[in-house]
Amino acid sequence: LYTIKFEPPIAKWRFISLYKTGGSILTHAFGAVFGLGLTLGLGTKPEDIPPQNRLTNYMSDTFAMVGTIVLWMFWPSFNGALLYDDVTVQQRVVVNTYLAICASCVTAMVTSNLVHNNKFSMIEVQNATLAGGVSIGMSCSYNVQPWVPVLIGGLAGALSSVGYGKIAEILENAGVMDSAGATQLHGIPGVFGALVAGIVVLASPGSNNQYFSANAQWTEADGTSTGKQFGMILGSIVCTMAIAFVTGALNGLLCRVPICDKVEDHQLIDEGPYFEMEMEHELVEKEMELKEV
Repeated sequence: LYTIKFEPPIAKWRFISLYKTGGSILTHAFGAVFGLGLTLGLGTKPEDIPPQNRLTNYMSDTFAMVGTIVLWMFWPSFNGALLYDDVTVQQRVVVNTYLAICASCVTAMVTSNLVHNNKFSMIEVQNATLAGGVSIGMSCSYNVQPWVPVLIGGLAGALSSVGYGKIAEILENAGVMDSAGATQLHGIPGVFGALVAGIVVLASPGSNNQYFSANAQWTEADGTSTGKQFGMILGSIVCTMAIAFVTGALNGLLCRVPICDKVEDHQLIDEGPYFEMEMEHELVEKEMELKEV
């Protein structure tokens, strides 16, 4: 049902032949949906975990920007890693990825400012600015005009920022645990990127379908039409999300089997037993007090 054979840059399923490079759906969206299924299978609710263990603070998010900068600089190498045998397409991947991720930086900052009443949220600056790299993953090798990756990345940055500002709160109120915001950075932009890739494929004229090599057209490489490939992309989204959620939920249920000593809910995400955390806890408590005021 779901067999993948990696032949760079093509991931071939047994029933679905899917062209992708950066893994918008098979990597990012799969991981996010798997994580949601896992948390539901575990049965852990956000209110079961103390806020000082579950929430980040401004200082930790600011230091984490070092990781964001590294990811921002090297995201094109992730998207184009499998295209080592065609420097022409690899260069296209680098350009399209940078265009998308630059656009997501702009829209994420603007959206964050709008969502939070003329203020910026550091967690959105840290994460939503990378949404362009996630969303362009499936279509970064496409031979398209520069405005296409800019549009894709810009919309992804805005969607991700709204996700952190609004959707995260909705999920938490519904009892869904997502401590790292994987839904907002990987799930939403990943699914969005796959949908947009399908639309780009469907809208591209046959004479311009030079996606994976400088002299090969889509139908020559795939043996199918753009319409059929669009349907395969939609099918890949449904299959990936379904399998990710089911396997994640099953893993969560397996983790609840009393084979080993169980960690209490209030001890989850607690680094206190392993690190000096007094100052960190004090900072979180002070920040929460300021928010309440």
